[in-house]
Amino acid sequence: MGKKLITKAVTVIYKEFASNMRIMNFIEKANKVLLFIAAIVVIFAIGKSLISDLFKSGYSAPKVQVIEHSAALDEEPKLQKNYIGQIKDVHILEITSDKIVNQKPYSANAEIIVSSALSLSRNAVNLMFTKTGQKNKVLFKNNVLIVGFSPVQLKETSYQSVLSKNIYSVVRNDTNKNGFLNSDDQKELLVSEYDGSGLKSIMDNIEGYQLISNNTALIYTKPESETLYYIFDVLSGELVKLDTRL
Repeated sequence: MGKKLITKAVTVIYKEFASNMRIMNFIEKANKVLLFIAAIVVIFAIGKSLISDLFKSGYSAPKVQVIEHSAALDEEPKLQKNYIGQIKDVHILEITSDKIVNQKPYSANAEIIVSSALSLSRNAVNLMFTKTGQKNKVLFKNNVLIVGFSPVQLKETSYQSVLSKNIYSVVRNDTNKNGFLNSDDQKELLVSEYDGSGLKSIMDNIEGYQLISNNTALIYTKPESETLYYIFDVLSGELVKLDTRL
């Protein structure tokens, strides 16, 4: 009788031990699976980062090919009009092209496509302003590459300052003589009223600009080795150079 009890107890202990071992084995395998999944996630994240860096390093700025008058008949640019939005009573369209004829006046032979939200394409070469029942106004007599456009902003928001005039950064000429207009060429800063009227040049040969407060832009240029900074008051038209010497 005693032996039977001992045998039964041993059997129970053995079954309990075996059950615990199965649980431990399951936990160990589960941990291995989780580690494998974590490793896959890490490898994927690293791979994604490397691919992203690779594409960034291979990125080239948008550009528009410049062709001379002599080749214009063979390489006539295909222009396209895109509706991009409205400011007050004015509707704005951009004109895009992958080629630009050197110093040739704008031609209106283009299809119209609806775009959105006053955001220009990378190959925008002109802007058209039109009011209901009135003749349209083309901003530039000769097409240019528009590399920056800040339209009138009537109300201040958490991410936008008030802007009472349109600001444009454009490339007119292939200054580095590589056959294309892009952001590597010398840029010019201009302003106009919301409807494109009163277009006025503010500064040549700029690197870029940034809106820093209501109706105030920071303009930066690099004529030589040192970058120079200017504050531009959009309303008064005043341009003041900042002293940034060390």
